[in-house]
Amino acid sequence: MESLTITKQSRETGLLPDNAPWETSAAAPTPNKLRFVVGNSGIDVRLSNTVPISALRFDIAFEIKINYRTPNLALRAQHLNNHINFQDNVMSFVLSDIDGKGIAPGNGSILNIPFEGGQHFDVACAFASTRTGGVSEINYSVSREAEDEETIILEQNDPNSFSGRTRLDFRIPNDADTKLIIYDAGGALIRTLVDSMLESGSHSVEWDGEDDSGNTMESGIYIYRLYAGVYSVTKKMVYLSEASPRK
Repeated sequence: MESLTITKQSRETGLLPDNAPWETSAAAPTPNKLRFVVGNSGIDVRLSNTVPISALRFDIAFEIKINYRTPNLALRAQHLNNHINFQDNVMSFVLSDIDGKGIAPGNGSILNIPFEGGQHFDVACAFASTRTGGVSEINYSVSREAEDEETIILEQNDPNSFSGRTRLDFRIPNDADTKLIIYDAGGALIRTLVDSMLESGSHSVEWDGEDDSGNTMESGIYIYRLYAGVYSVTKKMVYLSEASPRK
């Protein structure tokens, strides 16, 4: 596999418009960092930040013009206003705060950029704004990651079918905002088992057959879906309620 060429370019590239409100400040660099992880399905953009980020801007210049596909925002960035400009072979991204929260400190995906693998690209510029100062350049790196390292894994619940309790095991490859939600067969939300930032690795939770209000559900097929960063996976399980007659 060919290696990526990494360069840092400034306003002279023409990729940062003269009229854009992205004047760099003289403030000391922060430990905030962007990581562009190239996989088979696209580029996973990950942000590690120790302070809230109120705005983020980066440009990606591909070797040739690519077919545009809408990027997928991760959970930790879905509340942000996003502006994406695609011109020739350059994609410009601006994520900005609209609810006063910004991007909370953490480490994980903010969006995934779909594209066909094997293309060369450069990160032409990357800037971040915090609440304590002006806009300054943010460090970044580009790397590749094997497909099996990128994949989130959601195991079949055990036992299945079940009454009483069942265990749900899953693995996430990177620190990420994670949700594990149970829906009924019609798609209605029944129970949120996980809704937090989780560290990479294996995790396990149990479901006791109750909804978020503590009501015991009826026997039937239920869907459970894992969201981690920009990725998601879904499985089904069968619940046999002790309060429901078995057919």
